Amino acid sequence: MTLYRDAFAARTGLMVRLLATQTRQLLGVATISMIASLSFGALASAQDPVELIFATDPTYPPFEYNDNATLVGFDIDLMAAIGKAAGFSVKFESVPFSGIIPALKAGTYDGAIAAISATEERAKSIAFSKPYFKTGIVIVVPEADESIRQEDDLKGKHIAVEIGSVGATKATTIRDAKISTYDTPNSLLELAAGNVEAALGDASQVQYAIATGQVKGIKVLPNLLSTDFYVIGFSHGSTNVDLVNTGLQKVLDSGEYAKIYKRWFKDEPVKF
Repeated sequence: MTLYRDAFAARTGLMVRLLATQTRQLLGVATISMIASLSFGALASAQDPVELIFATDPTYPPFEYNDNATLVGFDIDLMAAIGKAAGFSVKFESVPFSGIIPALKAGTYDGAIAAISATEERAKSIAFSKPYFKTGIVIVVPEADESIRQEDDLKGKHIAVEIGSVGATKATTIRDAKISTYDTPNSLLELAAGNVEAALGDASQVQYAIATGQVKGIKVLPNLLSTDFYVIGFSHGSTNVDLVNTGLQKVLDSGEYAKIYKRWFKDEPVKF
């Protein structure tokens, strides 16, 4: 009987040891698989930068517009360079300019780049990046016109402006002016067609439209009505502000900003 119990115990001990060995082996395989999976995931994350979605209004050359169904422009190139410098990829979605700020407030997009001028009023609704472009509002009149030479001459005139623009806000301060709002670049086209007496627009955009022949028969008066700075917009509290500012500074410091500026404006960047 004793011999039987000893034999049984020996066989039982062997089975337990075999089971323990198999369990350790299975656990080892599972652990290795888990580590490999985690490592692969970390590697994929390191290789694939996060994608941020930016709203833009592709009707505003040379800053953003469609060229044979391809989105191009100064803002587009700059935002791509900022993303590369800061370690994220950029996806653009087209939004009418008047809808960009409401969309940012609603958190629909990670940011917006669309030649957005920084104003106190807009700062109440959205957060801004550092300025990336210096410009201003100009008066545009028919090429043959000699009656309008300065801001005071706009009193009582019929003025065209872009919807939601700084020029539109400026126009409301001109006494007795009749104001008509249009999408870009229709305000300039309306002026060229003789449907309004003057237009207020962004200096860089207007000069580009004239230089490239997009709009003919108009001229720009020499003095700026304002000095404005373009910024990238975000919802208040967005962590993307610091991320984009870091990338923007790298692009400025590296000389990449100057290259992009010269590509689109054929000149040295304006200091700001």
